[in-house]
Amino acid sequence: MHLLRFTTHSVILMFFSQLACAETPAEIYQRRVIPLLQSSKASSCSECHLQGVKLDDFLTSDPKKSFASLRSLGWIDVENPPESKLLQFIAKKPDKSSELMDQVRKSELEAIGQWIDAAVRDPDSLNVPLPKLNDLKLDETLIQHARKDRVLSRFVDVVWSQLERCANCHSPERNAKQVEKNGSKMSWIVPNSPGETLQLLEERKLIDIEQPEASLLKTKALGLDDHGGGVKFPAEGHTDREWGCFLEDYAAIKRARYKSSGDVPKFDSIRTWRTGLHLRIKELPQLPPGQYAVIRMHRINAVGMVDEEPIAIGEGRVSKDGTSWSSSIMILEPSKQRRSQANPNWVALLPEGSRYQLRWIVVDDSTSTLEKIISTRSASRIEIDSLWKSGHSAAKTISFENFEPIQSQK
Repeated sequence: MHLLRFTTHSVILMFFSQLACAETPAEIYQRRVIPLLQSSKASSCSECHLQGVKLDDFLTSDPKKSFASLRSLGWIDVENPPESKLLQFIAKKPDKSSELMDQVRKSELEAIGQWIDAAVRDPDSLNVPLPKLNDLKLDETLIQHARKDRVLSRFVDVVWSQLERCANCHSPERNAKQVEKNGSKMSWIVPNSPGETLQLLEERKLIDIEQPEASLLKTKALGLDDHGGGVKFPAEGHTDREWGCFLEDYAAIKRARYKSSGDVPKFDSIRTWRTGLHLRIKELPQLPPGQYAVIRMHRINAVGMVDEEPIAIGEGRVSKDGTSWSSSIMILEPSKQRRSQANPNWVALLPEGSRYQLRWIVVDDSTSTLEKIISTRSASRIEIDSLWKSGHSAAKTISFENFEPIQSQK
């Protein structure tokens, strides 16, 4: 009996002792959270975001205001603190993470989790008026735009999808002769890894973060800088605009230039993939040198009907003498398949044995989107019985004299 009384008394004393020593939310914040904000180490946010999310973007020196701001965003679950969105965000771990970042993530979860748990039970913290939703330094749309997975997705859509143009010289799977002649610097495509390729492009200074419009990745492809591979796509055409848009966007994110989602550029809504097919049209009617023109490729189905929606497209500029035009062919991903796969099999999308109609379009406004070009009235057309072999040396050459005019077909 005496032992029971002593034990009960000890527990009660310990309970009240803990209450007396318990820290307030502000004390926990000052002791555990502020050091995280002042640390020179990158926060776990940097693993998934290039701009727009750092701890000090939504945690300030004032714990009550920070708590209210997070509540207004819906990032604090007052009823179930461990399930708070903020903690879920911090807990997200990318596929590749370092031991150091794992430790940082653990420290953030413990410190901020303890503070949230104390704050949801603190009347003073709960009674602070909630601010407007635009309290963050950057809006949520921009935060999403600058996520690393979104940036990588845009890189795949815009640049990686076109690197078949560059693979013969810059992929280690194909460029043994170029490496033997010019060194390992020739290899900047990492096979099957767009993320590592993007990182390597920046490390090799092929992407210029300070002056993205001067990035060698683009200027060499346009022939503006010395390039043994020649011109890869026409200046001020669709590919040029999209690459320029990506490079400007990437640099702006890396340098934290965006202030709101209104600053974010718009990319073309139609996704393309470059194939290994090359097409040359000769004996053109006299056209201005450098005239921008497009070939649309339409499939002819089994009953002889021509699909109105093109399956592929080629863009280029008329030669200096005004008599020829050439381009590689790019697949236009079908709407139902768009964004469904990282690297579509263009050979399957353009099967051997199928017949196609090629439609010739002279585009007066080179700033036209692909959506507008696809709906533009065609001037001439020709049917081909089958595809041809891939590669520059196997380019298909067609005389424009064999095209027939289109009277009233869009």
